[in-house]
Amino acid sequence: MERTSKSEEEILEQYSEVMSHLKDILQDDIMVLIANRTHILAYYPGNKMVMSEQPVGTETRLYKPIMEAILTGTINSSIGPVGRCPFPFFSVNYPINWTNGEVIGCVAIGKSLEKEYKAQEISNVLTIELQQANAGLQEVASGSEGLLNTINDLIKKANESLNNILQVNTVITSINDISSHSNLLGLNAAIEAARVGEQGRGFTVVAQEMRKLATQSNESAKMAEAILTNMKNALEVIIQHINNLGSIAQNQAAATEQISQAIEEVSYQYQTLTDSLKIRT
Repeated sequence: MERTSKSEEEILEQYSEVMSHLKDILQDDIMVLIANRTHILAYYPGNKMVMSEQPVGTETRLYKPIMEAILTGTINSSIGPVGRCPFPFFSVNYPINWTNGEVIGCVAIGKSLEKEYKAQEISNVLTIELQQANAGLQEVASGSEGLLNTINDLIKKANESLNNILQVNTVITSINDISSHSNLLGLNAAIEAARVGEQGRGFTVVAQEMRKLATQSNESAKMAEAILTNMKNALEVIIQHINNLGSIAQNQAAATEQISQAIEEVSYQYQTLTDSLKIRT
């Protein structure tokens, strides 16, 4: 019986010797407990993985996962909540078997999940911010599309106004032609009235009024033509500016769409990162 007890102690001591260096070997924040069936035999704290109370000497039964591994002879693992340690941690409990297969103790290893949780929190925040940015860009894109539609309507109306001015110019040209013919007719009538003498006196008055009316019509037509020409030139400038605005709005909408797609891709990647970092409890 002494030989068996000593052998068990030797095995547990060997485990304890190796586990005391585990933190340095793995270069990670790892805590280790070594227990036999009744008591905690050794405790090796990590950098931050430090238990709030000294566990050595306390009864093994107080640590349910360790006791479960000893009683069942199977490995178990879990996510430890904040309590014994100041932050969540992952723990695995590995039963120690003697040469005859009997479970004589357990190695409990705890690994800090502080970095993982912080990374997960940051990733969650970034994902939310990217989603909000994408929603804002979608709103801008929608506004740009509405602006582009409005600009296109303005261009259409301006072109219609320009066409109307051109049609009015055609009418003015016709008035100029009529005025020229009326002036010519008045001149011919005056010549004919002078030729017939006294008998054409009344006709002379009519001819003078026709020439006077033709002159006034010609002057009015020229004035209207000048005004319409100025309006046409101004409209052409406005149309050019509106076209430029349309190009800018179109480019802005396209750029916004590209940015939105890029943010969606980044958001997807962050979501993938978040899912990969998510701690399964």
